[in-house]
Amino acid sequence: MSSVNKPGGNYLPVIIHGGIAYVSGQLPRRGEDLLYAGKVGAGVDIAAAQEAAALCADLCIAAINHATGGEDRIVQVLQLVGYVASAPGFTQQSQVMNGASDRLIEILGDRGRHTRTSVGVAELPRGAPVELSMIAAVRS
Repeated sequence: MSSVNKPGGNYLPVIIHGGIAYVSGQLPRRGEDLLYAGKVGAGVDIAAAQEAAALCADLCIAAINHATGGEDRIVQVLQLVGYVASAPGFTQQSQVMNGASDRLIEILGDRGRHTRTSVGVAELPRGAPVELSMIAAVRS
């Protein structure tokens, strides 16, 4: 499982309130190293973008695990929001996000099933192709 990345600014990686974990946007990075960069549809193909999205999902889970003390504390992933840095004319954001969705179900089974929004954007921080945020129900 991935380690937790330090936030890139004055915010928390996770806030837990009322049994709900709100995870800040995760970029596909290890520490300060961005592992994927560029726009999907121009320099980053769908397969690489799916890998980046899966890594972001790993990082969301790692952030929750760190905040709660373990993966078994995740009751249900409720919502996943994915931002995809998209080249003009690229319309397969949902295909990219399948990489994250598939990873969550692979790791958590039915507890990883979720609602989802996939959004194409012009730019993401540090030139990342994908950024993911997550909301999950957790046990304390």
